[in-house]
Amino acid sequence: MNGREQIQLPGHEKFDMHIVRTKFKAHRFKAMARKRNKGGSAHEMIGLYLPTDWVQGGFDADLRHEMYESLRGRTIPEGIIEAVSGCAYHSEVVWYVPPQPGSLTQNEHYDVIYLVDPDEEKGERLAQTGAEPGTAGEALAFFLLQELQALKEAGNAPVRSGGRLPHSTIAYIAFDLLQGYIVAPPGPYLQRLIHGLLKLSPAAQEQVSSYISKEKAAYILAQAPDLSLSFIAGLVDVDRTTVSRWTKEQKFQVRVSQLREWMKSPQWTQFRQKQNRFRFIEVPHQLEK
Repeated sequence: MNGREQIQLPGHEKFDMHIVRTKFKAHRFKAMARKRNKGGSAHEMIGLYLPTDWVQGGFDADLRHEMYESLRGRTIPEGIIEAVSGCAYHSEVVWYVPPQPGSLTQNEHYDVIYLVDPDEEKGERLAQTGAEPGTAGEALAFFLLQELQALKEAGNAPVRSGGRLPHSTIAYIAFDLLQGYIVAPPGPYLQRLIHGLLKLSPAAQEQVSSYISKEKAAYILAQAPDLSLSFIAGLVDVDRTTVSRWTKEQKFQVRVSQLREWMKSPQWTQFRQKQNRFRFIEVPHQLEK
């Protein structure tokens, strides 16, 4: 009988219970499968597309938009914000009323002349000249300088309670402006803005004046070594004792020698012919020391 259980019902032949159980299980599995199919197969595959790291560009663009939008409603003219946020960093700005620290600039005080393609290089170089900010980027740097100064002068919690522009926002836009300079170096207002953001101590005016006088004295001695120290001191606006002290310094002596050698080269002729590099004067020949 191979060990399988067999039963016999009245009026029926014998049933093999192993076969009965097997058929019952098969029927049950089919019913469960039909039930799963109605609600979706547990093993059904779903195709998905996930972006790679290029999606970061969306974050960068949104952040840039957010930063520039935060400039609105302040002392910065809307036209300047529009130009720079649209990446027209080097569009020319014509001032009818020059901007002044602490004064509100109105729309009628200026015009923005958009420069595109080859003219952008012209605008980038235009940022280097003039007492007034000559481009949209330089103008924005000018106004951000005022915001940075106001932030430094404000009391406690200047951003939260005082409504000042955050240091991080000013820094972000300064870096964005910096990235726009490809042909020429950053303009003077952007340089001052970065200088202020980095909290660098500005050189004392006396140091700057002393450097200029010393450099002029070196140029004079390189060209006319026989001039008297008193005469040189008068030309560079310092005391004779100051010039005497300089001439004893090794670093100053090396500088005079470098200039003397440079003035023998063709590059010196080209350099001194550039506009506003030098002021030509005539002095008596071979004055006594």
